[in-house]
Amino acid sequence: MKITGFTTRDIRFETSAHLDGSDAMNPDPDYSAAYLVLETDGDHEGHGLTFTLGRGNELCVAAIETLAPCLVGMSLEEIAADMAGFWRHLTGDSQLRWVGPEKGVMHLATGAV
Repeated sequence: MKITGFTTRDIRFETSAHLDGSDAMNPDPDYSAAYLVLETDGDHEGHGLTFTLGRGNELCVAAIETLAPCLVGMSLEEIAADMAGFWRHLTGDSQLRWVGPEKGVMHLATGAV
């Protein structure tokens, strides 16, 4: 089974309206998810997501959209056979590794501001 494509979604829940999930550190969260659907050449699809507190969720979606093309054409068997190699494939891109995985988008934005 090979990965043939992907779609992303920016999903947000307006939980700040009633302060659902708020606390001393997060006074007005809008629980959100950057969501990924991997399409395959078979009957199955893959789903992945990461959660955020609202603002900046679009940055996670953009990062997913940058990484996901690295998966297109790969087979599940190929990924499972060498998980460490797969991790390096995702995180070691010569033009992207300066933004992560050890660095955050906000780290860079704060430096610029």
